[in-house]
Amino acid sequence: MGKPPARALAVGIACAAGLVALLALLYVSSVHASPGNSDGATVILEGQAMRGGNLSLNHWALSLDSFWLVDVLLYAVAVLVGGVHPQLLHLVPSVVAAAVICLGAWIAQRGHGRWAGVPAAGTVIVMLGLPTHAFAAFFLLGPLHVTTTLWCLIAFTALRRARFGLGWALAIVMLAAGMLGDLQTVALGVAPIALAGVVTTLRRREWRAGAPAVSAAICSVALAEIVRHLARVIGTFTIAPANPRASFHQMLQNIHHVITYGAALEGVGYHPFGSQAVPLVLELAHGVGLLLGLAAVVVALVSLVRSSVTSDRLSQLTDEELAIRSESAWFEDVLAFAFIGGCAVFVWLSFSASGAFGRYLSSAVIFGSILAARLVGRIAERLTSTGPGAAMSAAALFVSAGYIATFATTVTAAPVRQPAVALATYLKSHHLTHGIGDYWSSSIVTVESSAAVVIRPVIALPGGTHLARYMRQTSSEWYDGRFEFLVYNASAPWGSVGAQSAEASFGPPQHIAKVGTYRVLTWAHQLTIEPNGTYARQPWLKR
Repeated sequence: MGKPPARALAVGIACAAGLVALLALLYVSSVHASPGNSDGATVILEGQAMRGGNLSLNHWALSLDSFWLVDVLLYAVAVLVGGVHPQLLHLVPSVVAAAVICLGAWIAQRGHGRWAGVPAAGTVIVMLGLPTHAFAAFFLLGPLHVTTTLWCLIAFTALRRARFGLGWALAIVMLAAGMLGDLQTVALGVAPIALAGVVTTLRRREWRAGAPAVSAAICSVALAEIVRHLARVIGTFTIAPANPRASFHQMLQNIHHVITYGAALEGVGYHPFGSQAVPLVLELAHGVGLLLGLAAVVVALVSLVRSSVTSDRLSQLTDEELAIRSESAWFEDVLAFAFIGGCAVFVWLSFSASGAFGRYLSSAVIFGSILAARLVGRIAERLTSTGPGAAMSAAALFVSAGYIATFATTVTAAPVRQPAVALATYLKSHHLTHGIGDYWSSSIVTVESSAAVVIRPVIALPGGTHLARYMRQTSSEWYDGRFEFLVYNASAPWGSVGAQSAEASFGPPQHIAKVGTYRVLTWAHQLTIEPNGTYARQPWLKR
């Protein structure tokens, strides 16, 4: 084979450089958005377990959203390459976000001409590649269902030609993997694909047209059940009881919050996420992006309904025109259903008005941004290079400038301080390397110290007295052995882990050290915790 043409080589180099630049920007944004926490650290430790050969995560107790064959796979690869390092808290989510943006940009330009495809793809890059501080806190930290969204986007893309074959098989595998690690895949991927398949059948007036999509959804559920059964036979993790669901009254409030929280994530308003207020002109720029997303969803739904009940005269199209039209309709149908699914997840799962539940809207923001980009491409196709085209260019420059300015204010501010670093430094300097603590003070220190200091989560048993293994996000193998200290955060009590429960469990501590808001307790004897979550009486209590 000969060398590629110079133009193709230049385009390849430019794309590679652009991808590296995008990844760097996302990493910096992640570092400035949040320091990371034990949820993100735990999935790194799950990856460490898989890298060590525990592919089924046997002996682990995990939440319903275990992220087993979703985020954990990526962290296992990252740990295999570089070991347990705090940089993974930001690097892996940034890689996932970059993949979402690249695939989203590719989807956005599909079916549009070359000139219209450029602004369509660019819209995704601007809206998702320059995230607001509020959105970055969910988009660029794992595991917060962004990888689940990526798995669904891959499945959408694999089914775009409405054929059986490798693409169909890939979609089944991605959806099954998603469900095995995150049941939100049902609302974000499986149901949208099945519904879009039904719409395809209605639009084409032929049941075979929608059969690949509908059958892929059904087969993915079957495959997930088969793999889950096999994993149980081999030995796998247990699942803790699910978190509470929203009450009916809260669901009604959540419907309103879909608008207010979604707008805040897009940069219009700043409550309830605590972001700093931005100048009105920047809010206006983000408001354009927000309106584009809402308009795109409405246009997609209207087109979906219209084409399902009326004839589009598809028989008059050539095979190539039919393929382009069908692919465009598929993406807009499935993205619209996925957007609704993302909103439904937020309404169903947000059992309070806490801003932390904004994470359930991340997928809706992603799907809505890609739909907005497709609408931009459609508008661009209808405009000429003069007149309205110039107006569109001016609007694009205004919006892009607004997103860039808002993004710049985020990444030029001082990075958020990680208090766990100081705690890890103190423990290492005092040769305390194996301890227990409250959940939010445990795994994050383990990762921040690159596993030089290992802290395992405990919680007080009912009654708030004796301490036991925390039966979520932990492995029973972690509690084999003895511990040297206990740590808790005095400014943010959690799970009744504190001085009272520590003394009830292990007797009066010999020494209490203050490290910022943390308290480090040590005893003259070592500590033990039963790996099955029950309290182990200490020798001093037997006297």
